[in-house]
Amino acid sequence: MLLLDDDAAIVSVVRRYFEGKGWEVESCLAAGEALRLVESDAPFDAIICDLHFTPARLSEGLEIVGRARRGRPGAAVLLFTGAAEPGVREEARRRGADEVVTKPTPLAGLLDAVMRAMDRP
Repeated sequence: MLLLDDDAAIVSVVRRYFEGKGWEVESCLAAGEALRLVESDAPFDAIICDLHFTPARLSEGLEIVGRARRGRPGAAVLLFTGAAEPGVREEARRRGADEVVTKPTPLAGLLDAVMRAMDRP
């Protein structure tokens, strides 16, 4: 799994949870590094990506989701966001997100969303 979020506390908690469930998790905190990882040859079955990576609240996560979907058609791609801006969910789906999970959510709910995304046809 690839976990992409600029909040180190969220990354730490989510990473520990998934690793405790047997997942191998790679993570990063910066949008540029996230794009590099998404476009690398590393095998990721699932990608969880935050919407905002900068204080300016740019929606870098939508670009990352789109690139992940184009470059990794078999991977589960999730947008994980606390943003409530109108149209975010629809735009994430248009760019290829299998699931959009709103923060805060229980970790078990995030795992359920990942599993649903991995089971898509």
